[in-house]
Amino acid sequence: MSSGADNDNIILHCLIVPCGELHSLLRDQVVQVVTVGRSQAVSVLEATIQSRLGAPFNNIRLKIRQVYPREAPMQPQDLISIFFNEEPRADYFHVVAQPLLGSE
Repeated sequence: MSSGADNDNIILHCLIVPCGELHSLLRDQVVQVVTVGRSQAVSVLEATIQSRLGAPFNNIRLKIRQVYPREAPMQPQDLISIFFNEEPRADYFHVVAQPLLGSE
C-alpha cells in the first residue's frame, strides 16, 4: 500500500535540448528522470533539473514545456498538478527543457 506522500510524487522523463549555454552537455545528461511533488511549482522541477546537471550548468535558467500527454508551456509559478494529474506513460518524454533566452 502506498502512502499519501508517494501518491503526491510524480516521475517525469525530461529531455534537455543541448543548445545555447547547454551546447556542451554530455550525452548522458540530455535525458533526465526526476521525481517531484505534484503540489510543487514548476520552479522546483527547474531547480531539480539544474541540480542534476551540476556545474557549470546548474545556474542556467530553463524554459520548460510539457510534451506529453499534451503540449503546453510551463511557467515557474504553475503547479505540476495542472499538467500532470495522473501518472504519465513511462515510455514517453513528458517535458522538454532548454536554456531560457534573455528576451523570454
